[in-house]
Amino acid sequence: MCAGRCGGAAGAEGRARALAVALTAALLHAAGPARAEPAGRATAQAVGWATAQAAELTRQAEARAAAGEIDVALSRYLEAVRFDATYGPAYLGLGGLYERAGDLREAERTYTVGLDHVPGFIEGHRARAALRAREGRRGEAIADLEAAVALRGDDAGLLQELAAAYVAAGALPAALGVARRLTALAAQAGDAGRAAAARTQARALSVLVGEADPVRAGGRDRGPVRRALAAYAAAPARGQPGDPRREGR
Repeated sequence: MCAGRCGGAAGAEGRARALAVALTAALLHAAGPARAEPAGRATAQAVGWATAQAAELTRQAEARAAAGEIDVALSRYLEAVRFDATYGPAYLGLGGLYERAGDLREAERTYTVGLDHVPGFIEGHRARAALRAREGRRGEAIADLEAAVALRGDDAGLLQELAAAYVAAGALPAALGVARRLTALAAQAGDAGRAAAARTQARALSVLVGEADPVRAGGRDRGPVRRALAAYAAAPARGQPGDPRREGR
């Protein structure tokens, strides 16, 4: 785990494994029966204090990791999780350390635990997607990116990552749909440069897709299904009707 690549200290692998067990124990403790808390502001203050502690411990962990003190960094991340099991940056940092150590299984497990505890953990999906993509598990990586986009569908960076993942997997029609969505979002935001780049990408993908593209195939007489897909592609937000004349001409 952390032997060799994480500083070469004797017994580091065993210590890192013990820290992984401690992570599980900390999460179980955090998810245990809640004790009675004062209502209102007192509870909010307690939550805020726990999050502040987790943030400070995460900052310390990052500094220790940068200094090469990997075992100390691991323990700080675990302390952060004990204070606030919903603090996403602690999971990202901990998973990143495991990745640097070459323990991709433990890294993936850490991201998965974070996704189980942190509501709307978009960065957790992105981190796990990147890990899975490096292992050649493209379908699982795409599933993570799709989950992230479902949480924040107007994020151009996320959409670009998803489009690239679709292209790598050979899912060109899906990549084309994302490219069209990027074009509509950029146009809505008034970003002419980004809209032009997305439009160029969409046109290139459309040429590659050819007749498999249900929006462009069939000439002018698309039929109701192709018209509906064209309207969706032109809509800047999921589920909103768009102008079918704007895309797929």
